Amino acid sequence: MQNDNIYAAIDNAKVGKFQRRLAVTAALGPFTDAFNEFGASISLIAVGILFHLPPVLVAVATAAYWVGVAGGAIFGGIASDAIGRKQIFLYDTIGMAVFAVLSAVSTGYITYFLTRLALGIFIGMDYAAAVPLLSEYSPSHRRGGLLSTEKLFFMFGTIATVVIGMGFTYYVGVLLAWRYDFLIAAVPAIILFGLRFEMPASLRWAKASGRKDLIPKILKKLHKEGIDIDPETIIVDKPQTIRENMHEFFNSKNRKTVAYIFWIGAAYALTVNLVSVYATTVLTGLGASSFFAEEGALIIDIIGTFGVVLTLIVVDRIGRRLMGLFGFVLGAIPLAVLIFADVYHAMTIPLVISMFGLFFFINVGLVGTLQYLPAAEVSTTKSRGLAVGWEKLFEFGLALPALTLYAYIGLFYSFIYDTIMVVIGGIVLYLLSFETKDKTLEINAMHGTKKPGSGSEKQSPGSAQEHRESD
Repeated sequence: MQNDNIYAAIDNAKVGKFQRRLAVTAALGPFTDAFNEFGASISLIAVGILFHLPPVLVAVATAAYWVGVAGGAIFGGIASDAIGRKQIFLYDTIGMAVFAVLSAVSTGYITYFLTRLALGIFIGMDYAAAVPLLSEYSPSHRRGGLLSTEKLFFMFGTIATVVIGMGFTYYVGVLLAWRYDFLIAAVPAIILFGLRFEMPASLRWAKASGRKDLIPKILKKLHKEGIDIDPETIIVDKPQTIRENMHEFFNSKNRKTVAYIFWIGAAYALTVNLVSVYATTVLTGLGASSFFAEEGALIIDIIGTFGVVLTLIVVDRIGRRLMGLFGFVLGAIPLAVLIFADVYHAMTIPLVISMFGLFFFINVGLVGTLQYLPAAEVSTTKSRGLAVGWEKLFEFGLALPALTLYAYIGLFYSFIYDTIMVVIGGIVLYLLSFETKDKTLEINAMHGTKKPGSGSEKQSPGSAQEHRESD
């Protein structure tokens, strides 16, 4: 129980300025991601015209960003476990800023594809460092809410990019608006570089990686934030190689954890992109102007943001299993409405906006927020970055086939496909998942990885549950 005693001050802490400041600096990474990701929905209208591309190549060019995030996340996760969260957390912001600018000035299909791919790589690396770092300083009983801040800021980014895109569309036209949108996406990345300097490195990572030299500096910064840990109680672990870190995650005893994290990312990627990327295209196909299509996308994003806010409030009460089940299965309702509307030729712009908005409220609010929790909670410190990267590998890596599939089968069959997939996604997720709310991150270190989160773990005296009243 040594680890539990060492980290009791973190697990049972009040949520104060330090935790909130770390949550915001971590969440500005997803904000930047959203700015670029939803800026792509604006560019969808223009890139095909400017670069003379058929629909499938437009989807491939746009999906290059998601492929980059997937690759960057798995690489960044391995690096995060090997060299530390803080190094990746700080310096990936430079790449985010540089390639946002370069993608904005793309002159052809190849440069657009390559710069979006490179930008995605740095965004993916940021997820694999920021999510573990935030989880490793979050009190157990409020960890879900703090990690949900990542999704909340992602939604803020979607709203910001659509509003800015609408403004530029109005003043400079749709063929130029996306360039300005991508240029502005570099601004939060530059700000992040300055804000992240003062954040401490991860104490859990330093201990698990044998970095005795870092611990005094970390404890000094934590003391200034009102978190005191006796340095005499910290005995550093034996360092592991990258290969050993990977084996710790991908081993036979960890099969269910690996499958659980895989399915969260895969099922979400195979269902959300119809609304998240193609909303403007669907609306313009129904006769909406480019400006009104972006206005419709804004309404959809705002509705989805309310779903994330609701989840942030209740996630530490309802837990992860039910959140995932309801987030998938209930999403079939608005999709089924659109299927019937299409069959009976009753499809209208207001109906699409309202049903897409309801889908976003359910799917993005519950499942989308879940992207930031289990991967960080069910893995050990030595493989936590890899676990986050493993989830993002499928969440973003499957965007390319999903977007290509939608373009190939058409709107009506895309509705049918998504309706079936959200039901399958919810059922499978419920069977694979296990509950982690209120549990210390050290459950795997103390009890092994065979049955993480199975409910057999005991909280130590002075557990997070007993300290809820102090928050």
